[in-house]
Amino acid sequence: MKGQRRHHVAGWVGAVLLFLIVAAPSSSSAPKRAAPKNPFRTGRPLVIPHAGGDGDAPENTMVAWERSMANGGDVVDIDVSVSTDGVLIAFHDGTLERTTNGTGRVATKTYADLSKLDAGWKFKRNGAYPFRGKDVRIPTLESVLRRFPSSLVTLDVKEQRAEVALPICRLVEKLRRTGMVYVGSDTDEQVSAFRRNCPNLRTSGTSGERRAMRAARDAGDSTFVTEQLVSQPAYRADDGTTRITAKFLAFAHIHDIAVLTWVVDNPADLAELIDLGVDGIYTRRPALMVRLLREKGKLPPVQG
Repeated sequence: MKGQRRHHVAGWVGAVLLFLIVAAPSSSSAPKRAAPKNPFRTGRPLVIPHAGGDGDAPENTMVAWERSMANGGDVVDIDVSVSTDGVLIAFHDGTLERTTNGTGRVATKTYADLSKLDAGWKFKRNGAYPFRGKDVRIPTLESVLRRFPSSLVTLDVKEQRAEVALPICRLVEKLRRTGMVYVGSDTDEQVSAFRRNCPNLRTSGTSGERRAMRAARDAGDSTFVTEQLVSQPAYRADDGTTRITAKFLAFAHIHDIAVLTWVVDNPADLAELIDLGVDGIYTRRPALMVRLLREKGKLPPVQG
């Protein structure tokens, strides 16, 4: 009887052990899927021609992007506005006078009207207007994204209504570009709308998130968690104080936040930021930044 009981107990224990071995996670089992790497952190400063490189060609035009990207630009930077018939366009201002031969508010014009304007009309260099009459037009956002299908993109949304998030999301998802696009917005409502409609799109932070990030950085809080994976600070504050420091970057990089510095053209400042290890620099002088990157060994030298 006792022998039978011992045999029964031993069998029960063996069954439990077998269950635990089978149920326990195996060291050879597939690991948990890691979060995707932030594409705006590549190991060297990205060259981001501001609005396509508006120091060299008319801003937010195909000719600007084609020139700057062919000459070493890494990111297509686009200002986004909306025509009165709902077409998403690449345009910065609320009015037409500064950059085109048109007049009036963008939001009151159809895209058919906007597409007829000369977007190179006001670009001036050395006292001349080299792009007038050269068929430089206001492009649609879709046409720009299709023209550069594999490039990183930053969108600066000028239309502040939260409703504009949905058509932008639908377009980016249709073109399968979600993972390569960053959207900058000035309103918390619009940031929330982007996150709700396309949660895989990287966005700027809300005002509360930016305050929390500054507090965590000042406190050295390594446990800080944020949805904001791109930061766009100016290199210097209005009072001249340097904002981008080694401490600033170290905190950002611990949390996989890409720091894309806004807008730098001075050669000395560009050189300092490259040496600091900033993730990207918006600049109106992309050719100068490319040259500095080559001189510092961050890019291969020109062949031939």
